[in-house]
Amino acid sequence: MLAWATAVYLPSLAITLLSLSPLASGGNLLLDTFRVADEVSPAAKLSYAFLFGAFIISARMVGAGHGVATNVVIGVISIALVVALLPQYWSRGFGIGLQGVRFDPLPTAIYLIGGFASGVVFSLLEAKCLSRGQLHAPDHSSED
Repeated sequence: MLAWATAVYLPSLAITLLSLSPLASGGNLLLDTFRVADEVSPAAKLSYAFLFGAFIISARMVGAGHGVATNVVIGVISIALVVALLPQYWSRGFGIGLQGVRFDPLPTAIYLIGGFASGVVFSLLEAKCLSRGQLHAPDHSSED
């Protein structure tokens, strides 16, 4: 969930700071960032979450491991696919729905950075969960 929020709110913060959205009024940075993120269509948010999750599960099933590089690539590919494939009428506030251009260089770079950061955040959280699981796992080695 935090990785998804990173993919949504980090780009929204950058879009707000760069005044790429009309919702970035320049008043309150946190409120403007929330407005920009809230304007992003549910289809864009859900598409990213679905793709990211599906790719993570697929990577684990084929034995790609739990590495940061794998998760970062998954985050970047997931966001790139949403930018590339989400129809304009479902893209409110995102990609082509932000400025009318599907691969506008600056917003696209911002989204890709968000996907990258999302992969890093996921990796950190996954590592924390895995280490907790190992700490709380019963030690069966002494039973032999």
